[in-house]
Amino acid sequence: MKPTRLQSSSFIDFPGRGYASYIFDKKQLKFLHSHDFYEIFLVDRGNAIHQVNNLRLPLYAGSLCFVRPDDVHCYVEASEDFKIINIIIPEQIISNLFAFLGSNYDAERLCHSQTPPCVSLDYRDLSSLIRDFEQLILYKKILKEKSDTMYRIAIFNLLTKYFPLQQVQKTSASIPQWLKLLSLQMLTKENFTKGLPTLYKLSGKSPEYVSRACKKYLGKTPSQLVNGIRLEHAAMLLVTTDIPIIEISQDCGFESLSYFYHRFREQYCTTPSEFRKDKTNSDSMVYRMGDLSIKAEIPAAIPINANALKKSRR
Repeated sequence: MKPTRLQSSSFIDFPGRGYASYIFDKKQLKFLHSHDFYEIFLVDRGNAIHQVNNLRLPLYAGSLCFVRPDDVHCYVEASEDFKIINIIIPEQIISNLFAFLGSNYDAERLCHSQTPPCVSLDYRDLSSLIRDFEQLILYKKILKEKSDTMYRIAIFNLLTKYFPLQQVQKTSASIPQWLKLLSLQMLTKENFTKGLPTLYKLSGKSPEYVSRACKKYLGKTPSQLVNGIRLEHAAMLLVTTDIPIIEISQDCGFESLSYFYHRFREQYCTTPSEFRKDKTNSDSMVYRMGDLSIKAEIPAAIPINANALKKSRR
């Protein structure tokens, strides 16, 4: 299949469209293409194969990739829940940013490697970045003129935090890959409801080893990791549904209602019933990981003729 070259004007300048898009349509994901712009995409959930430059690279929840204009890519063998959040970045913005960062930033490693640079985020960074991406959508909707500035700040933060100086990446301590994957796997309901036995089984390591690693790299015990995920899910259900609290407690994997109340108060400094009544909680919980309230989509790709394709490559 011959790839189509997409134009930034069809997205950023298209009425009603924004900088960030939430993409989950399987037909659109399978569409082989390149661009006249850069893009950064984050896997919100699920898994797939990133078919890029004739290579096949696995993607999981938490995969953050920097795609260059001439990268020819699509997403295949995607799981049913596979979703990405995509940010379009015009070439001029990236050129200006690299010029500002200076030659020591070594932009060559990002722009001319065979495969697009890709990093794996842990649970904390994944949750934070998804909220940031969602805010970009919101800025475009309500802030209008100011949204361009917020967009540039977001791009700067993305590149400097997740694709920093090469020497910094080599010397800085990082969370082990197995622990990142384990944290992401525990985000699924079928795993966090089963709790610690499933966490230890998925890790393939002893409970003692997992406990030491969690404390060292995450600053919490395995039990705190699991309960934190359960409680976030419970908080979301409290403000978005009318499910009775006792059913929410059971649905999230807590064995007793009293233990659920104790842990909930410990994390949110209030009871589940008061949390549900508080309007400010309801507003803040609109923007949750994996459930964008503003489901922005990029327009369907329109094939262009051969002459236009040649011109776009000049």
